[in-house]
Amino acid sequence: MTKNKPVILGLGNPLFSDEGVGIHLVQGLMWEEISERAEIVDGGTDALYLLGTIEGTDHLLVVDAIDGDGAPGSLYRLEGEQIDTGWKNRLSAHQIGFQEVLGLARLQGRLPAQIVLLGVQPQSLDWGTELTDTVAGVLPRLRAMVYEQIASWDLSSCPTQHSIGMVDATL
Repeated sequence: MTKNKPVILGLGNPLFSDEGVGIHLVQGLMWEEISERAEIVDGGTDALYLLGTIEGTDHLLVVDAIDGDGAPGSLYRLEGEQIDTGWKNRLSAHQIGFQEVLGLARLQGRLPAQIVLLGVQPQSLDWGTELTDTVAGVLPRLRAMVYEQIASWDLSSCPTQHSIGMVDATL
């Protein structure tokens, strides 16, 4: 992975309905043209495994379910320090691990220069491999937000790579 190539990192557990929204989204992105401009990573729930991925980019875009106390399907965008201070309502253990991995990257001086989190308020965290209709209904807007963020970083000088990083390919 080239240091300047952005990473789109989907987090979550697709066995708990809307908790898997980040995984569902990135698995679809792997087959789209954006995979030519960004490294698409299915981060699953094993945060420590992601340290090298996080340290290997200057532009990290994370997609996950987050509890922002909004209505189900609400979309959130957090950037930089907002992720540390605004992302307090964790839904599962993988998010605690992910924050710790971000902290470890910061301690080592290898935190990406740009970090953006796109989150979706889940409707259900019950057992199930399908998203609720509410959360599935916001996937097109969430996908558009991913494309907008990658375009806003304007990294046209980045070399194209055809590799896809996958940690947990469940779906």
